Amino acid sequence: MEAEGIMEQRSSDTTIHDLPDHILQHILSLLFSTKYAVRTCVLSKRWVYLWKDISNILLPQTGFKSRQQFINFVSRFYQVYDCSNIRSLFFCCQVGEDDPQINEWLQGFINPNIQELSVYVGETKEPLVFPEHLFTCATLTKFKVCMKHIFKIPFSIQFESLRTLTLNSIIFPDTSSTQQFFNGCPCLEVLDLYYCNWMNADSVCICPPMLQKVTIIEGRGKDKPNEATRVSNYCNVMIDGNSLKSFSYRGDLRNDYFLYSSTSVMIASVDIHAPKSWNKNAALFVFKLLHALSNAENLSITPISLSV
Repeated sequence: MEAEGIMEQRSSDTTIHDLPDHILQHILSLLFSTKYAVRTCVLSKRWVYLWKDISNILLPQTGFKSRQQFINFVSRFYQVYDCSNIRSLFFCCQVGEDDPQINEWLQGFINPNIQELSVYVGETKEPLVFPEHLFTCATLTKFKVCMKHIFKIPFSIQFESLRTLTLNSIIFPDTSSTQQFFNGCPCLEVLDLYYCNWMNADSVCICPPMLQKVTIIEGRGKDKPNEATRVSNYCNVMIDGNSLKSFSYRGDLRNDYFLYSSTSVMIASVDIHAPKSWNKNAALFVFKLLHALSNAENLSITPISLSV
């Protein structure tokens, strides 16, 4: 009985320092920012190098007093960290004048074995340049990018494991490259297209055989195009809905989205925001979508969409 009491006391005295290294590294990888993981190096000798083996890297500018402080931190981190360890990378900042620096980081951070990649940079003077091996990465399952610039697409593309793709505010370079990009995503299941600019593309077909969910949002306040712009620059985007379960569109009809073989769609949403001068185009757009979504069990349509 006395021995059992001693064991219970020892068990109750267990602290975080008693956990094995791989558990501690997992905990560090779950922190809001990798900078907090790095700070643990002052706790004790054991913690000095623990953060260097974490594989989930989170580098948001949020939490730093200034953008320059963030740039300085990432520069030092990039110099001492072994980038081959990265399996998941989240990078978010205002680029400013540091396009070359950030492109250098991306070339180093993104290794051939990365599994999840999220890059949010907003407006840039120069486009981000992702390493070419990213576009043939066999391990990448999630890819999210937000950039108000042309999305540079290499000649060779093969995302054989990519399941989730989010493209935000990017400018597609041309019809051929854009089509090649989507053709290189044969296993895609979830596709989010937020405020993308298709003006350089004429017609694109998105047809991954396992695509299950598509969300499209386009059009922003003052950025709404006039009638002439819509007629000359809009893109025909065809989406194969053979395996599609969920479809959502919210926007001002900048492009013509057409669903075919979409009888499997169960959940759908259509929310049109268009000037009155677009009524004819809006009516045709809504008609085609409703026809394609006629089998949906849960269909949400805003009153404005029905009134066009």
